Amino acid sequence: MWWIAAAIAGLGLLVLIVAAVALLRRLLRLRRLERSLRRRVELALQLQEPVKALQKRAEEMQETVLSIQRQVEARAARKAAQEAS
Repeated sequence: MWWIAAAIAGLGLLVLIVAAVALLRRLLRLRRLERSLRRRVELALQLQEPVKALQKRAEEMQETVLSIQRQVEARAARKAAQEAS
């Protein structure tokens, strides 16, 4: 009769070992994912300042374009006024 208890205990131990192995695999996968995500965050933080600088430069260029456009429109209006008179 003791062998039944030993078999049940052995089977329970086997189930625990299988579950522990599966859990360890998942934990290792999560660790790899964490490292990957940390690398991405570090890269994003490194790129943040250059992106801000590029954005600022683009805004400055946009202002320059708008200024030039206003100048061209003003010249065109003056030319049209001169031709009309």
